[in-house]
Amino acid sequence: MSATASRTASGSVHDAAEAVGLDPRARKVLAPALAVAIPVAALLATLSPSGYWFDAGELVAQARDFGISHPPGHPLFGTLATLAGLVPLGSLAFRVALLSAMSVGVACFFFYRAARATLDTLRLAPGLAGIVAVGATWLTAGTTAWWLQGIRPEVYALQAALVLFVVDRVVALEVASPTRDHRPLYAAAFAFGLALANHHFLALLLLPAAAPTLARAMLAGGRRTLMRAIAFGALGLSTYLYLPLRARSDAFQRFGQPDDLERFWWVVSAQAFQKNTGDGVPDPLAQRFGEVGVRLALDLHPATLVLALGGIYVALRLRGTRRIGVFWVLLLAIHVAARSWLGFVRHNPDALGYLMPAVAALALFAAVFVAVILHAVATRMPRLATTLAVASVVALLAPIPATARDISLARFRAGDAFDDLWLRELPPRAVVLAHDPETIFRLAGARSIGERPDVAVVPIPLLTYPGLVADLAEKSPSLRDLLRTHLLTGRIAAAPLESLAARRPVFLELDPRVDPELYGTLVPEGHFHRALADGATDTDVADAEVVSRARLDRLRQRLGDLDRLSDEETRSRLLWQRYQHALFLAARGQREAARAHLQVAFELHPDDPDLHALARALGDPADEEATGPVDITPFLFAE
Repeated sequence: MSATASRTASGSVHDAAEAVGLDPRARKVLAPALAVAIPVAALLATLSPSGYWFDAGELVAQARDFGISHPPGHPLFGTLATLAGLVPLGSLAFRVALLSAMSVGVACFFFYRAARATLDTLRLAPGLAGIVAVGATWLTAGTTAWWLQGIRPEVYALQAALVLFVVDRVVALEVASPTRDHRPLYAAAFAFGLALANHHFLALLLLPAAAPTLARAMLAGGRRTLMRAIAFGALGLSTYLYLPLRARSDAFQRFGQPDDLERFWWVVSAQAFQKNTGDGVPDPLAQRFGEVGVRLALDLHPATLVLALGGIYVALRLRGTRRIGVFWVLLLAIHVAARSWLGFVRHNPDALGYLMPAVAALALFAAVFVAVILHAVATRMPRLATTLAVASVVALLAPIPATARDISLARFRAGDAFDDLWLRELPPRAVVLAHDPETIFRLAGARSIGERPDVAVVPIPLLTYPGLVADLAEKSPSLRDLLRTHLLTGRIAAAPLESLAARRPVFLELDPRVDPELYGTLVPEGHFHRALADGATDTDVADAEVVSRARLDRLRQRLGDLDRLSDEETRSRLLWQRYQHALFLAARGQREAARAHLQVAFELHPDDPDLHALARALGDPADEEATGPVDITPFLFAE
């Protein structure tokens, strides 16, 4: 770029800043402030007031009193979420979601810094790097992958903040290279240790990308630099001491009870989930990569991916940006590969949480390419380049209202409606045998704030967690026979179930793994099925079904319009509920009642193949031979 063009471009930006009364110091603050303030304001306007589905309820329960969540325990999140719970604003779920929103704000700040430092290596026309870095930050924060993590109680927003801090420090090391100032390395090591104490799998993905930079810094600094970096990393990692300390307490939630070395390793290594990765995922690896690619294209728009490819070419071709470009490319490739290896779970925002660094890298590369084009324009028409840069950034704000409308959880009340059916309307001293993790976690969140302490919740799929059965038996001795039988046989048996039902109201959440032999003990009652001490006759089932279906219909009416994106999971909850009721009634020979539930299920998902298969099994209502119990074996699966 010519010196004349540089001075002209610089003058156009600086003149505009001075015209609104900004001094040089204010100009340095304005860009990062805008980069952070707009996304945070949008998140606060769309924040969930009452949690959400998936792990939200469990993480809210963890925030009650420094609890322990499912493996790997998330000790850093537990500490910060409990502290966030002290903020006197809204419900506990809202306060934990507020932590997520603030974490995304922190992630935006460090992404802006890293993007700005990367763009500065291109030696752009003055003023362009800051403007384009703001646009890249807004583009990143406005994606579904980022937005959904910032409006619900989850660990991914906090993880993104730590990851982007490490990214910022790695970029700073590369920009300053060669240097004897290794403070960015020590800060990165400390943040890496904290990241390991929040979500260690995602933290470990940083190592291959940052390894070349870290190796160069340590070789230049020698053994002392290496030892200091390890010490700072260990300091962050010491957060894991939280787990055994809280395991020995009376915290409301202590999954895995890691109070000895064996249990500690079981929790931290997340052994409960290791079978669901790699070869344990049924879809072919190529298909998984394709799904991740499609998700990124939908989230960022295909045009952004095309620009990103151009940015990758530029970053790797220019000597001044090559090392930083390699780092960003590795960050992108490793996170895409990791999510593909794990398997991409459709409609699950947790899967998108894994892709937050990949989204940031793609936005950065798109910004690099756009910045190079604007720089080329600035060499001839600097004022036009500045105008185009500002217009491009402002244009990124245009989709925000529509995105906010589609993603917003500000009016999410579905969980509260389900809580009424699942918990608040249960009789005193009820026992709930829950199978669905989302039901289990939602109940945990509700009970953590003191709702229905008299209700005992038995999380069937989590009974293999160390110490959980003993803890349940100690708190509710009446459950011992049922739990003992489940430990010995791996299933719920009818005899102890009926024996327990003679002493306490017992409700079972149906699941394809439940043995149909238990159906003879059950009658429908709202979302659950109630166990009767003396078994259930066909008349018992028919009478209970009328009342039960009316309650489910009221729930459906209360929820209202479910066509919005943010209610996709609520629709799934309702669909699963009706499907399980239809299966039960079909097995009990109540075909007409089963068809009534299927009709509602078809309204929720007209193309679901399992619904159509069950409809065929029920037969034509006009067929006089289509009577009696239906063999539902094809619709079940073993443990």
